[in-house]
Amino acid sequence: MKLLIAVLLLAGPIAAKPEPKITYSTAEASVQDVVKAIVAQVGLGYEWQKSHDQADPECRRFVRGLRLKNVPLSKAMEQVLDPVGLRYDVVGGSVVLSRSPAGPLLTYASGTKSVQYIVNDLAKQAGLGYDFDRSLAQTDPQCRTYRSVRVKRATFEQAMAKVLNPVRLRYRVEGGQVVLYPR
Repeated sequence: MKLLIAVLLLAGPIAAKPEPKITYSTAEASVQDVVKAIVAQVGLGYEWQKSHDQADPECRRFVRGLRLKNVPLSKAMEQVLDPVGLRYDVVGGSVVLSRSPAGPLLTYASGTKSVQYIVNDLAKQAGLGYDFDRSLAQTDPQCRTYRSVRVKRATFEQAMAKVLNPVRLRYRVEGGQVVLYPR
């Protein structure tokens, strides 16, 4: 027993293996192309067809203006996949994409803007349009209230509640467009 303790003390603490860091940038590329390039940096493959089968059309959406510099792999994947509602698993040395049960997770900081412009920004992040004129006609003056909102890894519904509840508004998605209504 003493010998075992002595060996462990001489060996020193076991260092945790650091998570691989990713450096990648693109003006515009599909989620699938970005993921394939990122995971190749850490020696993983990418299951193109299986990911496509499980995550289409979200995996074909474009990522724009992405710049990653020495970011841990998990954070890089989160930054690429969360906005489109996808997740990943590593199966047999290859990454496979699938839909996240929570849907897209948004991260957003508005600064001081009107509710209308905040909703427009969130709708864009979620891949939706925003009916500015119809919303204004139905919710003026509440929709012109200025707010400052921060959300981190929130669903679209959670983010919209944070924006709309304080001004007593609600929304519906109609034909791919967000429309605001009074409560």
